[in-house]
Amino acid sequence: MPSTSIISSQVAWDAAAGRLATAKELAVDTESNSLYVYRERTCLIQLASVDEAVVLDPLAVGNLERLGEMLADPGMVKVLHGSDYDLRSLDRDYGFQISPLFDTQIGARFLGCARPNLGEVLETYLGVGIPKSRRLQRCDWGRRPLTDEAVEYARNDVEFLVGLGVELRRLLEEAGRLEWVDEECGRLEQVRYSAPEPAETAFLGVKGSRGLDSRELGVLKELYLWREDRARRENVPSFRVAVNDDLIAASRAAVEIGAGSRRLGAVLGEEAPGLARQLQGGGSEEISAAVERGLREGPVERPDRTPRGNPWGAETRKRLADLKRVRTQIGTDLGLDPALIWPAASLERMALAPEGFQEEIDGSADVRAWQRRKFSHRWAEALGSGW
Repeated sequence: MPSTSIISSQVAWDAAAGRLATAKELAVDTESNSLYVYRERTCLIQLASVDEAVVLDPLAVGNLERLGEMLADPGMVKVLHGSDYDLRSLDRDYGFQISPLFDTQIGARFLGCARPNLGEVLETYLGVGIPKSRRLQRCDWGRRPLTDEAVEYARNDVEFLVGLGVELRRLLEEAGRLEWVDEECGRLEQVRYSAPEPAETAFLGVKGSRGLDSRELGVLKELYLWREDRARRENVPSFRVAVNDDLIAASRAAVEIGAGSRRLGAVLGEEAPGLARQLQGGGSEEISAAVERGLREGPVERPDRTPRGNPWGAETRKRLADLKRVRTQIGTDLGLDPALIWPAASLERMALAPEGFQEEIDGSADVRAWQRRKFSHRWAEALGSGW
């Protein structure tokens, strides 16, 4: 295909959409700017048919109605690779849903591909190599103008996807697994964007926070709220203000030393360099105020979600280990990742309540129809006839 320039006018997009709308299969990919702004958005949309590939600038083209129609067209298969992020982004920014969908990453996994990144899959199944650059992977796709190199890099992600999808479907059909992949892709079509958890509770999910006591959690909450506010005001990702490790270290230090101590700044310089930079950059009053609020407003107790009693005794653990052993053996026999064979959560429920295994097999929303048809008898055999 010839080199591609970015489509940044409504006229150019309308013309390209008219051509692409006749395709039976359409490759789709997106690029966003999550590394550079507080609230990311879709900055490029790459599309390809068997005849052409285009790179659309949704920041410049106002009316994307034709794209939404194509993505929902039941007569046009949309081919994506690792589609979860793209599905959420397109739903968040435009309310677009994709159907029918074929995900080449899932297809490759069901053929036993252990490293199903796009470059490996293209090389393995089409003998095609595409250049990959860590620098361009981390490109700020929201900046304009984009370099020709960046546009070509983005186009590479869709240029061969339609052909790849055809080859993977052929191999899956031969292996008797195409129906499995079609069901997995059908489930993916239901993926929707979920708004971030409110900061007032999201701080409890910070890695390392479970090691803090209630007073330290109180400081962490206020520092987390301060970081989110600062990131929002500066329109940068929160990690560019301070990483989570900085917040954890500062919360511990504040409780140990106290908010007003002159030692606090020195300690943060050693243990929380991100916050130390904020202190030097004019954030001293805000950080001090956040720490003081955390200390003044008292401890924060983490909600106790621990189930009453521990159901995992020796018998249930052994039962789960036996079920996982069967799953691993099935995966080995088929040359597949055992995680594809049966959901781990379902195995855990069967291990805890084997008397209800038939209800679990027949009624669990986690279990796929193809898994029920293919493997249900293996769990009945593994659990024995006593249930």
